[in-house]
Amino acid sequence: MRVKKWGVGLVLTAAVLLTGCTAAAEEPADEKPAATAEETTAPESDCPELSEGATVDGTALGTCITEAMTDTAGYAAKTSILGMDTTARYNPETKAVETITPMGSLIVIGDDAWVKSATSEWQVADPNSPDPIIASLSSGAAAASQADPATAAGALTGEFTVTGMGTRLGQDVYVLTGTSEAQGVAVDVTFEVTSDYVVLATSGTTEAAGQSIETSLEITEWDVAQDIVAPI
Repeated sequence: MRVKKWGVGLVLTAAVLLTGCTAAAEEPADEKPAATAEETTAPESDCPELSEGATVDGTALGTCITEAMTDTAGYAAKTSILGMDTTARYNPETKAVETITPMGSLIVIGDDAWVKSATSEWQVADPNSPDPIIASLSSGAAAASQADPATAAGALTGEFTVTGMGTRLGQDVYVLTGTSEAQGVAVDVTFEVTSDYVVLATSGTTEAAGQSIETSLEITEWDVAQDIVAPI
């Protein structure tokens, strides 16, 4: 498969835009034993009770989601962006993210990042690498932590309406739909959240340079510690 240099960077940037984020997540709470999504501690702020037909301000929704999703031992997710399927793991306590794409893998811990292609060893991220895949993965590393749904919710705008109910990971979820602005781009977003504002799935659609961009994210493990360490 021919890979353009900007491939992974575009994919991860699209994830950021489609979840409406540029803001950083709040400091995480101390690690605690694993629990189900239903057992997660509710956000401390005055978050509105969710019910079908209710409308929630995007800024308030984002705050509630961020608080709920940083109060966890960790979580894993699978994402589809521009037809590319990726898997990711998140550790809020160490601000660590591991992402595996068809092109390669990347790990971000705080301000440090490492990447590897399918045929290379791990190396420090280098956006100027002569290897186009390494350069693309390195560029994507800057956006990887922002694609974390806990972080992504931090810059939501607009209004969201509870349009229905569903089930994820054995938990009841509220389906909220609305339009948010991200970096001047209108993004149609759907969240599936528990009553405690834990996001268990999202999807988004926007248009950039005349191209429709769609993404979806599904949490596959919630409140399970994720051991993400520096590879070298």
